[in-house]
Amino acid sequence: MCYFLYGAVNEGINQKDYEEVSQGNYYHFNIGTKHDVKMAVLKNADDFRITEGCCDCGTAIGGNDSNHEEITELVTLLNDMRLIDNIKYVYISKNWIGKINKKEEHCHIDDINIAEFIANIKENCLYRIDLYER
Repeated sequence: MCYFLYGAVNEGINQKDYEEVSQGNYYHFNIGTKHDVKMAVLKNADDFRITEGCCDCGTAIGGNDSNHEEITELVTLLNDMRLIDNIKYVYISKNWIGKINKKEEHCHIDDINIAEFIANIKENCLYRIDLYER
């Protein structure tokens, strides 16, 4: 049994901007909806996995260490994504294989300490982090 990280960014973003921002980053978010992410989790599909590893069991995401380099890399990506034209939000979840998201949480990146937030996400919860400028 393994953990998997899933996620998506909203439709309508500038794809070229996204490719520039995410180039060389370990994490990658496909364009999609909440439904797309939920279905990928339900089906244990790879479509909306945000990593390319065989699993995410060793991930620092949700591991309670906000100073870990994996957290820093994801935080940098999320902050850089705020520069993308038409960006609104990103979805992210950490799921044990075969377990669906039982909860959903929603916040704006300006209202949280993003490193602490990412380091402390709970499994089987779909998080929506708004990235748009207020």
